Amino acid sequence: MSVLVKNWREVQPKIAHLSAVHWGGLRRAEIAHDPDDRNCLHHLDGFARHALQGRKTSDHHRHENLEQVYYVLGGGGEVLYGEQRYPVREGDAIYLPSGVYHQMFNDENEAWLEHHVISMKVEGDGGQFLVRNWRQVAPVSDGEGGVRWRQLGRVGEAGIGCLRGMAGIECEAVVPGGQTRECRLAEVEQVYYILENRGTLVVEGQEYPVSEGDMIHLPPGTRYQFRNAHAAWLRSLIMAA
Repeated sequence: MSVLVKNWREVQPKIAHLSAVHWGGLRRAEIAHDPDDRNCLHHLDGFARHALQGRKTSDHHRHENLEQVYYVLGGGGEVLYGEQRYPVREGDAIYLPSGVYHQMFNDENEAWLEHHVISMKVEGDGGQFLVRNWRQVAPVSDGEGGVRWRQLGRVGEAGIGCLRGMAGIECEAVVPGGQTRECRLAEVEQVYYILENRGTLVVEGQEYPVSEGDMIHLPPGTRYQFRNAHAAWLRSLIMAA
């Protein structure tokens, strides 16, 4: 299995959930040798970028046997879960359990509300609704130049345990002029999304330039490292399953 780097701007948008502009991200592989390289995921069901303009709302809907995380990339608004509206802002990871109605609101703002919709199949419905911003989490250093904020974890993890299918949602930053520790997760599939600035992904000696908006698929067993030779922090969202 190979590494894929693709920017969301390369994808043709469409309208989804009533009013959102939707750019399809990476998706579950359904057939062998699929000509669309975005169909590469083996554990995650997929993710997509949504942009909801000011004074708009999405539709009121639910998904059976599918847990979702909405990750707010920019702007702010509200998410309706059950009967209550909760304020959300940039950097929030919003866990939406399977089977429960939800809706996004940007009706009281002028600016766009941008977020990822991350999905994974689960057995049955139910779970714990949770909103967690990376700024609420204590940072953990990897001992070199990488820092992580673990926002959502599996059911049972203290304070952040809600995920039934996914393995984790994290934010990572690499210091200017630094690099992360080399990493290899034998059983876990990861998707990195570059939130800010640019750097270099190194996989088994091969270098891939990466920059804001890049979607990066790292299959299980990939040995990799991020390097940041620039003057600004390199920040990423990590989706794992």
